[in-house]
Amino acid sequence: PVVIKGVLTAEDSRLAVNAGADAIFVSNHGGRQLDGSPATLEALPEIVAEVGREVDVYLDGGVRSGSDVFKALALGAKAVFVGRPVCWGLVYNGCDGVKAVLDILYKELDNIMTIAGCPTIGAITRSHVRYVDEYAMGLQNL
Repeated sequence: PVVIKGVLTAEDSRLAVNAGADAIFVSNHGGRQLDGSPATLEALPEIVAEVGREVDVYLDGGVRSGSDVFKALALGAKAVFVGRPVCWGLVYNGCDGVKAVLDILYKELDNIMTIAGCPTIGAITRSHVRYVDEYAMGLQNL
């Protein structure tokens, strides 16, 4: 399978799928190198809307907590990858540090799923998250 990494727009995701990509990896490669580049979590919904019914959409970049994992899954990511926190764990205490970081992320995700009433990953839906802009748009309608 061919997975295209570094996609941040719906247009690029469409080009990738049309060119034969089997999956899209929403990623800003660890940071916003250009001023104004979107965070991966901001880019995810439009990419899922564009190609999410055709191919799997994965996300990495900016994932620092179980809550970030929950949000990405709710916005349509099939899987969420974690880079920098794992590196921090490795530097801190080698393999045991990596395990500790992943355990923390798992416990945080489990906690937020419990609070949100989601007994399984499959129970996490788009209705569990809202953008600030969506709230602002609602306020304009009052």
